[in-house]
Amino acid sequence: MSEPATADVLVRRILDGTAPPQLKAAAARGALPLPRPVLVRLFVALEDDPDEGVRTDARRSLSELSDEAIAQTLEAPECTPEVLRHFAPTALKHEELAERIVFHPDVPDDALGVLASKGNSSVIELILTNQERLLSSPPLLHVLSVNPAMRADQRGRLVELLDRASRIASAGDAARRDAGGSDEEMTAEQVAQLLEVDVGELYAASEIMGGEEFEQSEVPEIRSAYRKILQMNTAQRAILAMKGGRDERLILVRDSNKLVSLAVLRNGRITEGEIEGIAGMRSVNQDVLRTVGTNREWTKNYAVVAALVRNPRTPPGISTNFVSRLNNHDLKMLSRDKNVPELIRRMSKKTLDTRTQQSAGFRKKH
Repeated sequence: MSEPATADVLVRRILDGTAPPQLKAAAARGALPLPRPVLVRLFVALEDDPDEGVRTDARRSLSELSDEAIAQTLEAPECTPEVLRHFAPTALKHEELAERIVFHPDVPDDALGVLASKGNSSVIELILTNQERLLSSPPLLHVLSVNPAMRADQRGRLVELLDRASRIASAGDAARRDAGGSDEEMTAEQVAQLLEVDVGELYAASEIMGGEEFEQSEVPEIRSAYRKILQMNTAQRAILAMKGGRDERLILVRDSNKLVSLAVLRNGRITEGEIEGIAGMRSVNQDVLRTVGTNREWTKNYAVVAALVRNPRTPPGISTNFVSRLNNHDLKMLSRDKNVPELIRRMSKKTLDTRTQQSAGFRKKH
């Protein structure tokens, strides 16, 4: 018998429990001349061996593995589902290990489920990247949906994947597709879970503020998108807001139901230019402007901040935070703008006067 064949027989006997105690003990200590992925597989298998000494040695061998050794094991083609499953909890704190598990061709659903349910946003990002696997295992999508670490943009991408999974599942039902059934397959409870709201809130009134602008638009795509949206219920609009294109976002951000309009801000494809435009809109829910104004990334953009302060719809508790960041030209314009709240005009004038006095005092000293 050749050496490889002999090694295979030994490994098989250890795994099925028919190996002599001395052989199991040697395997648990890592004393057999076998490749590391094979040894680690044996360590995992022997963790539950009836012999206490073997169990102890196997667990010690596993605990002594370095992160580098684990990473090399996880990326090996011969790494088994049992090993991937064993190291899934460890990978929650090591993104490099998580990456190897997520993209291993033999990773079992329950190992991915551990990462999907408990991983941080970086781990979630890895899982969302493996779209082919998620689409082949729809339950993982729902496991992801309840992970509190998921970012808003990731929720938007998750909705897209849920929608695609629904389309795949109903591909043979032409009537359902024609009726737009892919969105309807998501229950109100699932939509509420994704949006982190009560189901009852999905049934509040929903209309597009200033909708006649879209009805009369010279752009056919906008008119078509608007008419399609008019046929949707609130839950369907919320889903579209999180996964739709630019035209749908432009329309749905002006939905009177804040669940729909706020869902637009969760859309992973929304651009900074769109945020700037939303900050200046006067036909949006105030909660949308408040959300924009409390987002640190978006408010790093001067144009977004200036638009929020100039917008009379922006809650004063938000706009007053940004007056001091405006340049003198914008302060001067605001101090004379009758459309903004009196508080903003006064603050703008006071800030501008203070800067002017400080500048004059500086020039006198120099």
